[in-house]
Formats: sequence, C-alpha cells, structure tokens
Amino acid sequence: MNAWILGSTLLLVAIGSWTDLRTMRIPNWLTGGFALAGLVFHGAWAGWPGAKAALVGGAVVMFPLLLFYRLGGMGAGDLKWFGAFGIWTGAVTALQLLLWALLIAGTMALFLLALRFRPLRRWGQRLPWPWGRHPTAPGRGAAFPFMLAVAPGYCWLLWQMQIWN
Repeated sequence: MNAWILGSTLLLVAIGSWTDLRTMRIPNWLTGGFALAGLVFHGAWAGWPGAKAALVGGAVVMFPLLLFYRLGGMGAGDLKWFGAFGIWTGAVTALQLLLWALLIAGTMALFLLALRFRPLRRWGQRLPWPWGRHPTAPGRGAAFPFMLAVAPGYCWLLWQMQIWN
C-alpha cells in the first residue's frame, strides 16, 4: 500500500472512530473532505484513469451498504465513510474491510443479544453503555457505533497485507 494511501486511511479511521464513538455520527466534512482529497490524489498520481478508478472504488463499496442503510442497520455517515475509504484504497480493499467489519459487528451483536438472557443479564447490566438504549433493556435492541467494528477490521486488514509484519 502506498504510504500516502496508508497515512490517509489511518487518519480517516482514527477521526471517524473518534467522532463515531463520541457522538454516533460521522460528519460530512470528514467523508466529503477525504473523498475529495482521494480523488485529487489519484487524479494527480495517475491522471483521469486514476480518478475514474477511485470513483469506481467508492461506488462499488457503497452499493452493498445501501441495503443496510435502507433497512436502518447503519447510518448515512457509515455509508459515506466507506465511500471515501473506497476512493482511497479501491474497491477490493474496501470490500475486504467491509467483510471484516460486518463479521466483527455480527459477533458484537451476538454478544449483546446474549446479554439479554437471564444468566448473563445481571452481569450485562453493569456494562457501561454510552450509546443510547442499554443492551439489556427490554424492547428493541441496542445500537452501537459501527466504527467499533471497522477499526479492528482495518487493523486486521493491515496485518493481512503484512503492513505490520
């Protein structure tokens, strides 16, 4: 991975995680700014073919997420964040990150569901939950920032790419 792309995506993950964990929102200035910067970078690096490939990378990763967004499983900020990430890294890397993030988020959701069962409920009620409805509360399930799954997925992806080996 190019050093500029690595540095930019590290910054995108760090700022996106920080804002999502604090407010459960990923601001437009972050996603729009990084998307524009990625287009400029790829356009300057490889001309029109580079900019076109960057646009395709962003669009390809956003397409499957539209279903999650429409069903209420994720916010628009997460969708736009992945678009910006796809512009920087290309479709294949962005889809790999999406796969890892979905697997991690699914595991987290199963853990939160398990906290609703009587033997674990008392322990689960002691778990601090700063993101709205507590996982052990009756009714519809709790939400959590998707970047809780994306950040470790990104680290795993870097490890797989042997960035840290």
